[in-house]
This record gives sequence, C-alpha cells and structure tokens, in this order.
Amino acid sequence: MVYGGKFRKFGKYLRANRGNATVEFVLIFPVLIWIVFSTFELGWMTTRQMMLDRGVSLTIRDLRLGKIPNPTHEALKDLVCDRATILRDCKNSIFMELVPMTLSAGLPQTSTQCIDRTGQITPVENFTAGLEEDIMFVRVCVVVDPLMPGMGIGAGLNQLSGGGFAMVAYSAFKLEP
Repeated sequence: MVYGGKFRKFGKYLRANRGNATVEFVLIFPVLIWIVFSTFELGWMTTRQMMLDRGVSLTIRDLRLGKIPNPTHEALKDLVCDRATILRDCKNSIFMELVPMTLSAGLPQTSTQCIDRTGQITPVENFTAGLEEDIMFVRVCVVVDPLMPGMGIGAGLNQLSGGGFAMVAYSAFKLEP
C-alpha cells in the first residue's frame, strides 16, 4: 500500500494537461522560424543572382555591339559591378573569365574559378578579348555572404574556404565585325 499512493500521484501528474500549449509551441516554433529565415535568405539570394545576371548581360551586350573600345579585364569587372548594384564589395569579390570558344570543343570543361578570401590563392585571369567572328564564353563568379549565415538555408550553403558562397553567371556571344 505504501507504493500505491506514490504511483497514484505520478499517474495524476501524467494525466494533467497544464503546459500542453507550451510543448506544442516549443516543437513548432523552431520550424516556423526556420521557414521564415529561409524565405528571407532565398529571396535575397535570388535577387542578388538576378542582379549579377543583369550586370553580366548588359555588359556583354555592350561588348558584343562594340560600345566598349579596347575592353580590359578591370573595365569589364567595373561595368558588371556598377550594373549589379546590390552586390556588396563586388569589385573585390568578382572574378571574370572571357575566353574564345570553338564549336568542336564546346563549353570550357574547367571548373569555375572564384576569389579566395583567405588571400592564399589568386586564380589566374583567363581573359582574351578575342578577334572578329570569334565565339566568346564569359563566366563570372562573385563570392557573397549569406544574409543570415547561421539560420535557415544560410546555414546549409556550401561555404568556400575563405567564407561566403559562390554565385556564378554565364554568357556566350559572337564578336561582330
């Protein structure tokens, strides 16, 4: 009989429903917060990618039409960054490749090169202005930081060695005479 009284009190404790709302809140709240932060992160990533694509597209259009006399690597990078207005520290985190492409070889098979923020490795600039009638391939990589690096999908992005993640834009065009 001594144990029966203790078990009845424990059973009464298990049947109590005080705090049910707290348990539900603790289980659901982190999921809802993760969804909210992921939504903001995905929207911001999409906006930055769209602006990078826009900057590359406008710059390559001007290059293709001959509106940029004697194009240099720095001049094209500056134009892309000026047109992709929302990319923070773009001029220090952008890497651009411009190479001639042959129809028999297709697209370049090399991996995308990006700026290494650790400063240990500087990618070789592969920049050739090309000749008339050449088909040119352009690849631009910008290293950006997540809006909320520890929350939502920002925590799951593939980080580069120096921090941040790579956003890449591609384009191809034919130099007109």
